[in-house]
Amino acid sequence: GRKPNSQDLGLEEAGVAMDPRSGKVIVDEHSRTSVDSIFAIGDVTDRIQLTPVALMEGMAMARTMFGDAPSKPDYENVPSAVFSQPPIGTCGLSEETAAKKYGSVDVYLAKFKPMKHTMPTGRGDEEKYLMKMIVVSDGFEGAGRVVGCHMVGAEAGEMMQGIGVAMKAGATKAHFDSTVGIHPTAAEEWC
Repeated sequence: GRKPNSQDLGLEEAGVAMDPRSGKVIVDEHSRTSVDSIFAIGDVTDRIQLTPVALMEGMAMARTMFGDAPSKPDYENVPSAVFSQPPIGTCGLSEETAAKKYGSVDVYLAKFKPMKHTMPTGRGDEEKYLMKMIVVSDGFEGAGRVVGCHMVGAEAGEMMQGIGVAMKAGATKAHFDSTVGIHPTAAEEWC
């Protein structure tokens, strides 16, 4: 992981509380530090270290400082991607975390070669996908709700952006199942 670059900013002298081990600036849910007039956002707070998350935190901070009501960032279902080869995309909870939070989850797993590579492209054995959807089990609070989606394969980041919107809206497995997939795409496997 990264270490917040908070040294030599004069924060200690200003009275801003920091974690002595990690160097992160300690903030409340509205990004306010231990000094009422000083806010901190982004990697220096050691929350979710993604540029779009820092933008979200900044918007919430601006609403808190200059708006009519305090606003706090929403860290639930933040989609992210690792632009590796193959790419990795994720949104929501891991299977283990979801099971602890909701009591029981159902896991839907798909491993496949994309249809476009079933034709003679020369890359059929190289291009593979793995998709995993985590859903709250029947009989538990939130039953049917999709609480995690994870994948490895081409365009993972692109797919996770759309899935992130669906998950923010509270999509259920039934919503995914009733959606008509675009054929022939790898994304249709989510439907």
